[in-house]
Amino acid sequence: MIRRFVTRQLLDKWEWGVGIADFYSSIDRFVVRPTWLRSVLHGTWLGHPLHPLLTDVPVGGLTIALVLELLGVYDGANVATLLGVAGLILAALAGFVDLDETDDAKARQYGGVHASLMLAALVFYLVSLAVRFDVMPGTATQATVLAALGYLCVAMGAYIGGELVFTLGNMIDRHAWRSGGTKWTALDVSEVPERQPTKAKAGAQTLVLVRIGETVQALHDTCAHAACSLSDGTIVGETIQCGCHGSRFKLKDGGVVVGPATYDQPAFEVRRAEGKLEARRVR
Repeated sequence: MIRRFVTRQLLDKWEWGVGIADFYSSIDRFVVRPTWLRSVLHGTWLGHPLHPLLTDVPVGGLTIALVLELLGVYDGANVATLLGVAGLILAALAGFVDLDETDDAKARQYGGVHASLMLAALVFYLVSLAVRFDVMPGTATQATVLAALGYLCVAMGAYIGGELVFTLGNMIDRHAWRSGGTKWTALDVSEVPERQPTKAKAGAQTLVLVRIGETVQALHDTCAHAACSLSDGTIVGETIQCGCHGSRFKLKDGGVVVGPATYDQPAFEVRRAEGKLEARRVR
């Protein structure tokens, strides 16, 4: 009941989230330009989105800081707050590049609200730290109140972040529930042009075929990142590049090379039998 109220009565009506997400994206594209750096922040090297991993640092550090503050252990609270703020900054960098590669309007709406709450939390905590370390005038009570307001923003932002993943399916592996199968399945095409992505059906699966010389290589056509069709992409060396966001996958085994994708692509082997092409999943 609470979730339905929050999503339907609040989040779904806050259309300003899309506009603010667009604003954040414009800044992100200006600041984080190198493709290799964007792939690092997406988590391509990790095989898992980096942002949710980093969020554990601020949530854990700032929770510990709040508990220590209530217990009167102020030195420990100051150290934990510093750790949490550092985590907030790192998580924000990764989160902004993920948001920039998000096309779905509702996901961008939620993402804009999520990012705004986390930025508000960062401001509260930075001012609280400035008071704690005598950079700004203020009392210990004021520093605690600021930290509490920051923690409230973190809690609300974390909730919306969960909605982005668990309800809207943002940044999930599009093939997580797709079964492998070991049987050869006939394809609905018999010829594949040289180095030209070709869409083909193999039973219920849709594949993208690429012929290099006499070898036909096949991956699942649905990009693991945002479900775009890889058959609309281009061949770059020994990889196929998604036409939507530029993710690249190795043709031989589906391994992700360049983000924003963080998950590998299901790979298939192809053979010719009785004049027809057949495929079966190998990974």
